[in-house]
Amino acid sequence: MAKIPSNVDWNKVKEWDEKYYVHLDVTKEEYAHVPVAAVEGDYIILPDGTRLLDFFNQLYCVNAGQCNPKIQQAIREATERYGHLWEAYATDYRSKAAKLLIEDILGPDDWAGKVSFVSTGSEAVEKALILAKLYKNRPNIITREYAYHGWTMGAAGCTRLRGIRSGLADPKDPVVCRVVPNHPGSGYHLAPAPNCFRCSLGHTYPECKLSDGKLPCVLATEYKIKSIGPDTVAAMITEISFGAATIHPPKEYIPQIRQMTKELDILWICDEVLTGFGRLGTWFAYQQYDVKPDIMTMAKGIVSSALPAGGVVISKEIAEFLDEWRWWHVGTFSAHPVAMAAVAANLEYMLEVDLPKMADEAGKYFGAKLKELEEKHKCVGLVAGKGMLWQVEIVKNKKTKELFAPEDRHTVYAGDISMYPSVFIRNKCVEKGVMLGGFTPNTLRIGASLNVTKESMDKAIDALDYALGCLDEYCTE
Repeated sequence: MAKIPSNVDWNKVKEWDEKYYVHLDVTKEEYAHVPVAAVEGDYIILPDGTRLLDFFNQLYCVNAGQCNPKIQQAIREATERYGHLWEAYATDYRSKAAKLLIEDILGPDDWAGKVSFVSTGSEAVEKALILAKLYKNRPNIITREYAYHGWTMGAAGCTRLRGIRSGLADPKDPVVCRVVPNHPGSGYHLAPAPNCFRCSLGHTYPECKLSDGKLPCVLATEYKIKSIGPDTVAAMITEISFGAATIHPPKEYIPQIRQMTKELDILWICDEVLTGFGRLGTWFAYQQYDVKPDIMTMAKGIVSSALPAGGVVISKEIAEFLDEWRWWHVGTFSAHPVAMAAVAANLEYMLEVDLPKMADEAGKYFGAKLKELEEKHKCVGLVAGKGMLWQVEIVKNKKTKELFAPEDRHTVYAGDISMYPSVFIRNKCVEKGVMLGGFTPNTLRIGASLNVTKESMDKAIDALDYALGCLDEYCTE
């Protein structure tokens, strides 16, 4: 049982926090101080002992559960041996983590050559983009509507959720915002998203499929690349299931995109920062399909977020290419020995308990419960997902798909957002001791640790049932 420290002056914590820290997403007047004394399993624990069930899983990243004993022990042992080493030096922890990943986990897929470790998901995306451009010696990158790949300059070039690209939003005026100049920069080109619930191309799935079975969004992506010139495009980067935007694509989409990249001779960067390490019920989301990437980005689940760690896996062909060059690229904290100890312990734990299988089984139970809520509530337009990553689309009218927040995924989060369904439901769920909601206005993104208990899933469903019932009162049908 997690212990609440008795020697912390929580009034001082509040004073210093409000006085000295730059807070996210809110103005000074809007900021609500929420101190957390400890975490455990799927719960965060407040100083007064209140336990909140976390179905945000923080940022959908604590795959093995908070304070997993195996990972915590490895960190303690590593701190007795190491302070800091930069990645010019090898450690047993780094070697073990690389071997577990490339041989034990990815070995059966027979594509992965080597891994390079970094500290964050954004960093992993930056490194993947650099590698793709170096390998193909081409400047352009293809990304997609509603993509989220990080907040740093290259990653932000691939991020197309305007509201979470590091800009400023006016709390009073719903259209006033300030974007970061040249953020995203040039060289990033937009393809349509496979959002079948509300297609930006105006189609309806599966009637939209062409005579050869190709999806219009894939064909539009192909035409985009051909108009730019495939010989100028280094790679296309995709999430398998959109993380921040929370979209699960139709089953044909990923295989068709992968085939297209091969035919056009561009690389496929598979961003598994959020979906990797069991989130969808397989080790990696691409394994839901008969495909293999050229480059894969990772973070979050690689260490169950016990410490900052991420990585980039490259194909055998790219690894052989790099072996012939001196690659002048380094990060101070890349492959930090204590972080590598945590990564190795996390991967060993996942292998020992078959965590992806646990996520798959939990997802079947939880998904069935969500489907029951879809039938019950007027405001639920769609439930989709796998494992411990679920999408719930909220509508004002089921028949017409009318939205509570018409700006939907194009929001800049300005003005009064209290009646965004994701915010409304979050606030109602907290009344029942559950943290659950979403990042886009009309969509819930729901997930817990991959070893979540049925008891916790039932508690989350009960809270969501209550919150949806409250929102039903505002529906037009």
